[in-house]
Amino acid sequence: MASVNTTSAYVGNVEETLFALMTVGNQAVEKGSVHVEPGVQKALYLPRLNAAADQLQAREEDPSTPSDSFTYDERVITPLDVMFYDLVNPRYFEDVWRPFQPTGPLVDRVDNPKIQSAIIEETMKTVGTQIGKIIWQGDTVGAADIAFFDGFQKILTAGGAVAPTPAGAITAANVISILEACEAAIPSTIWEDPNVVFHMNTTDYRLYQQAARALDYKGPDIGDAQESRFAGREIRYYTGLGKDHVIVAKATAGKDSNLWAGIDVAGDEENVKIERYRPESERFIVKVLAKYGVNSPNPSETVHYVPA
Repeated sequence: MASVNTTSAYVGNVEETLFALMTVGNQAVEKGSVHVEPGVQKALYLPRLNAAADQLQAREEDPSTPSDSFTYDERVITPLDVMFYDLVNPRYFEDVWRPFQPTGPLVDRVDNPKIQSAIIEETMKTVGTQIGKIIWQGDTVGAADIAFFDGFQKILTAGGAVAPTPAGAITAANVISILEACEAAIPSTIWEDPNVVFHMNTTDYRLYQQAARALDYKGPDIGDAQESRFAGREIRYYTGLGKDHVIVAKATAGKDSNLWAGIDVAGDEENVKIERYRPESERFIVKVLAKYGVNSPNPSETVHYVPA
């Protein structure tokens, strides 16, 4: 069965550039919002040691009552397999423009270098985009396209993220009040940290821009569409983050981030393998294999707005 759907009406000159629909890739990583830890084949444990508050005691010459104030626990990232797999026959492209046609004798025909380069590039983009969606929306008991590993939306809620009172789906009419509620819910322990930022779906961010432009009185941040800020904090937006969700968290590419990802080998999601399916086959496999997982060291130091 053909795995490439080709449509060509070639009757004359054709532009030499191969065009493709834009895809956004793994925005969470590209925007520096997630610390990525490589070399995790099975599991990565994130150890935590906390001292309870208000543990001072009255002085005793011979203290006898320990406060039992220290708590040690661990959160774990367990990377799980994700795979892209397809089959391509170079002969699928025999009817297109000559510079894109396959080369070599029939028994050993291979893709034109331009076609092969485009296949590699498009594979990397579609893999990156889907991983960028699963990082946020992943749910191992959810829909097939996001069931590879649990994402931050599920993990933060289960881990005790602060949850502002639901106000329904985000619209231009309520987006500012929802962001205000998220800002007010930020724990005082991290409120002054400049790396605590808002994370939104791209469509919701555009609704925020629309609402900001409609205000009669605009502050220096809220009215400037280029600033991508609210209440002095940066707003980062992603097509992969769930619509109507807002996450506020410390987000950097370093180990101080509260959003972590564990992978097996760095760059696996961009390592596209192309080779003949079998020695006698005309078809070539296109395969990517990677392991990915995410977690938060301290979900209670995040805010997660859920619409309902």
